[in-house]
Amino acid sequence: MGKACDYCNLSQEKEKRTAGASPTCIRCSRLKTGSTALHTKRMRYRTSAKHFPHEDLRVSTVVSRQRAKFKKSESHASSSSSSSGSSCSSPPKDDESWTPDSTDIRIISPEKLLAAPANFETISDALRTVGDSEQFSVTHAPFVFGHSFLPGFQKTIYAVLQLSAPILIEGYLAYLGLMTNYQNSPVIRRSPPDMSRAAKGLQRLRSVEITNDYDAACTLFLGQKMYVFDVLTATYSSTAHTIVRSSLISTKAWLPRMVQIPMMDIITMAPILIDTVECLIHREIPIIRLDPQRRVIVDRCLGLCATLLPHLYDICECSNTLKRETPAVGSESHSAIHDRLDEIEQAIRRWRPRTPTGLFDTYGQYPVLAMVTQANVYRLAALLILHRLRYPLGVEDGPAWTLANGIFSELSFFAKLAVNVKESSALPVVFPLTLAMFEIHGPGEALVERLTSFTVQSVCISRLREFVKLARGSRESGYGGIWFDLVDTHLRVAVPP
Repeated sequence: MGKACDYCNLSQEKEKRTAGASPTCIRCSRLKTGSTALHTKRMRYRTSAKHFPHEDLRVSTVVSRQRAKFKKSESHASSSSSSSGSSCSSPPKDDESWTPDSTDIRIISPEKLLAAPANFETISDALRTVGDSEQFSVTHAPFVFGHSFLPGFQKTIYAVLQLSAPILIEGYLAYLGLMTNYQNSPVIRRSPPDMSRAAKGLQRLRSVEITNDYDAACTLFLGQKMYVFDVLTATYSSTAHTIVRSSLISTKAWLPRMVQIPMMDIITMAPILIDTVECLIHREIPIIRLDPQRRVIVDRCLGLCATLLPHLYDICECSNTLKRETPAVGSESHSAIHDRLDEIEQAIRRWRPRTPTGLFDTYGQYPVLAMVTQANVYRLAALLILHRLRYPLGVEDGPAWTLANGIFSELSFFAKLAVNVKESSALPVVFPLTLAMFEIHGPGEALVERLTSFTVQSVCISRLREFVKLARGSRESGYGGIWFDLVDTHLRVAVPP
């Protein structure tokens, strides 16, 4: 019996392939349901495997290749749940709704709870927390794709904290206290946000003097922690982006060397991504253009998207030009900017993530699935932004809806499979999901409910829903401009990655 195609692997249909190079089997060729084709010719974002330089990273292919591992884990989950009296956590069928697994309730002994740290006051408290794997996990796991990223994260932060703690300590202690409210198990006592300590952290960020790489790393990390604090505590976090940009500006001279150091990816990549995403939304130019590196980057927040960032930067440059100038249709400058948009679009349509060997062995199946999903939806989001830079709302809506539905499809596929969300702690897709929700009402709202187990991302997208409703209301009232103008006048919250 020959191999089945992706569609048949997922539906457990085993058919022989047709003779020749067709990627679909006999059944799919007959029914025209091959998983590698879309319904339009232009939107070919699910391309054949030959376009991937290392391996096919479509979500459906990732799942089919890992099917045996999924079955093994499902079998284990079934036996565990039957012995404990809880419900089985096997993936739902296509017609079933998906909800996060809420049956894993940890029972903490009174002795462990009494031994939990009461508060965070000193550098020693911070070093003790970073040095303890369990405490580090509960305060940092919401910002990594999976627990496989935590050991490297822990090692880097411990080294940076030891060498440059005076820069970081106030803001980091405020962050640690805040994140006790987002832990799944009380290994650390919950405490209210320390606004005074956070203010001191921001003051330190404004006045920092950088003399070495570790000072720069500490400043970048402090910027991220203050960004998170602002996003999670401020009802309207309109200053969050300014915090990250401030840290990037302060460290700009040091970054070209820092991005060459793999252990610094944990610190350098997240603020570059945050700044790029916010600039895409606000039509500004990011502080840093992350040029392609010789090595393959797999990051806790950026995932597999490092080689996509230069294209996103190029979109920001064109978008900013259009924001500052309105060239007359048919003019030389108008033709030049739209030619440039076409070039960027073609580059993004060809883009596929670079992947290292042993990806699954290193990071695990669910984190890889989350990273592949992120890469796919960011690519679609970039194409959607390019489309809306050319066409206002109400004009050429069909291609925009196709891209939005593609984003919903990728995220829905992931949500149905990621039942065991403990394996994948973060899902940085707030930005693509928000863009898709601008275009179509319904699927995005359902996904927000499905992804509530990704705590921090869920908080952020919930706050963005108000702006999405406003944008839709303007559209229904006859607004025919570009939605970027609505951002300028009405968006009052951060748009995290």
